[in-house]
Amino acid sequence: MLVLKKARLVFLANPKTATQALRAMLAPHARATPENTGDKHINASIYARRWAARITKRIGAEPETFAVMREPLEHLGSWYRYRQREALRGHENSTHGITFEEFVRARLQDDPPAFARIGRQDRFMGFLNAGPPVRYIFDYARLDLLILFLSERLETDLVLPTRNVSPRIDPAALHLPDDLLARLKETYAGEFALYHQVSDLGVLETSVA
Repeated sequence: MLVLKKARLVFLANPKTATQALRAMLAPHARATPENTGDKHINASIYARRWAARITKRIGAEPETFAVMREPLEHLGSWYRYRQREALRGHENSTHGITFEEFVRARLQDDPPAFARIGRQDRFMGFLNAGPPVRYIFDYARLDLLILFLSERLETDLVLPTRNVSPRIDPAALHLPDDLLARLKETYAGEFALYHQVSDLGVLETSVA
């Protein structure tokens, strides 16, 4: 989580959506950092419950939240590739020796093994909890819109650096059988539906309660 006082914005860092690059870009403009909060991936529900009131008091105005969402299957692929890195070899979170199909099937279990425990993006954005949802949800595929938005709110030109890139993999290795893809889309229908709204214009502005 980063608090941008001048822009009256709070960045909620949805994992595997260029969060490290965004934090690096925004750090010079931020009043709070992951080190201050104790958790760099605070979701909308936790923010509303534990942080919104104190941040509003601290900066003298109620800020708006923003986050980035990724196409759900691509999001899973990024997690799978990230857990393929050498540093995790032999760890319970590693996906070495596991195919993407096996990874997705494991994720669909009622109690997934450690390597397949991935949070839901719709839950992160506040749509499976008591809310309120994230105010501005930007499409990972259109980060240019987010950079423009932030540049205008901060009144400065911003450039996104490259950080924490997952290992490359043959795209064919991320193919899923039709029946498994259908099951994934049915199980996480809310996440796919939310992304469809976000991707329509590249950003979804949710209503204020």
